[in-house]
Amino acid sequence: MQKPSESWQKLQRATAERAYRTVIEPLKLIDVTFFAACILYLIGFFQLQYFDYRDGVTWLMGAQILLVAIAGLLVPILIGSFVTIHLTKRRLESALLQSG
Repeated sequence: MQKPSESWQKLQRATAERAYRTVIEPLKLIDVTFFAACILYLIGFFQLQYFDYRDGVTWLMGAQILLVAIAGLLVPILIGSFVTIHLTKRRLESALLQSG
């Protein structure tokens, strides 16, 4: 079996780079949002779990509980997108390494 020609390898690399630029880079916002939601959820969970709030509930604590609840809803919603983007990114990076 013959090796692929140099022009074919260049075309394959250019295609993989373009796919990376058009698919992965714009979706980095999902990564940042997922990590922020995870961190906010964990901080809020531990704060609500281990601190004593016998003084009553304030507006600030109510806002914090609402934010933690929203982050808790976002985590399972965004995890599918995050895993899909991560696997696609790994596949494109391996294609770039093989062509280069």
